[in-house]
Formats: sequence, C-alpha cells, structure tokens
Amino acid sequence: MENYVSAVDRYRNSIKYWWVGLLIGVLIFIMGIVVFMHPGESYAALSIVFGLLILLSGIVQLFLGLRMPKNTGRGWLIASGIIEIVLGIILSFNIAISAVVLPFFLGFWLLFRGLTVIGTAIEMRHEGIRGSGWAIFWAILLIICAFIVLIYPAIGVGAVVIWLGLSFLFAGISMAMLSIQLYSLHKHLDTTV
Repeated sequence: MENYVSAVDRYRNSIKYWWVGLLIGVLIFIMGIVVFMHPGESYAALSIVFGLLILLSGIVQLFLGLRMPKNTGRGWLIASGIIEIVLGIILSFNIAISAVVLPFFLGFWLLFRGLTVIGTAIEMRHEGIRGSGWAIFWAILLIICAFIVLIYPAIGVGAVVIWLGLSFLFAGISMAMLSIQLYSLHKHLDTTV
C-alpha cells in the first residue's frame, strides 16, 4: 500500500492530466495515418509537420514536468520537454537543414520517446501499478523503428515516409496505452477517495 501511495504522489499530475497524453497519442496516430494516405506530399512539409508535433509534445512534457512536486522524478519529463522543444523549433524553422537530417532527428526522437515510455512504465510497475506491459511492448516496437531509421538514414525519401508513418502509429499507440493506464489509476483514485 505504501508503494501505491508513493506512486500516486509521484505521478499525481500525470494521473490528473491523463487525457493530455491520450490526446497527443491520438494526434500522433492520426499523423501516421495521414502520412500513409498522402505519401507523395513534399519532404519539406513532413519536416514542418513533424517539427510542430514534436514542439507541441515538448511543451506538454515541460508543462507536466514543471507541475510535478520535487523529488518525484520530474527531471525526465522536464528534460524530455526541453529536448523536444529544441528539436521542434529546429525542424519547423530550418527547412533546408531538416530535410537533410530528418531521418536522424526522427530516429533519435523516437528512441528517446520509446525509452521515456519504458522508463515511466517500469517505474510504475515497480511501484505496484499493474498494466504497464502493453505500453512497454509498443515502446519496444517504437525503439526498433528508431534503430532502423538510424541505421539506414539514406534509404530514400519514400522509405523515410513509410518509417515516419509506422513510427507515428507506434508512438501514438504507446502514448495512448500509457494514458489509458493512467486513466484507470485516476478512475480508481476517484472511487477510493
């Protein structure tokens, strides 16, 4: 029970704002579908959309991290938010640079996102919160996509578009699964209080 109370204190804002992660997960998933529906769109447009999405995700991560109490592991959220904001700004406003390095930005962002989801899910499991297995599963698929993008960055625009679409789908699902887990904890807390 002490672990449960500790986990609730640690993730109070994440639990309270569970719907934010779900919303971002759904938006990222929809972006994956859009990429597959319009594969012929320009590479620059993908860079801008990707940059704006990362920027939005970074702002939300930073907001949640700053609202968490001290000594609760909030550093990961704050660091994640700052890194994503910087990457989002670079990709959104430097189209020439982003067109060249998009596969690397994509690979590292996906790797960081996957590791962050796994870290959070493992921490929640360690605190006695059940149901993190699916979030870990989808995050592992996301990490595999990240490594493929990083290992083969010169496979061409078409392949980057395909990996971008798949990666958005996996990122959206992993974020949604984690948010659903937080929602079930939120719902449980509402019924026990």
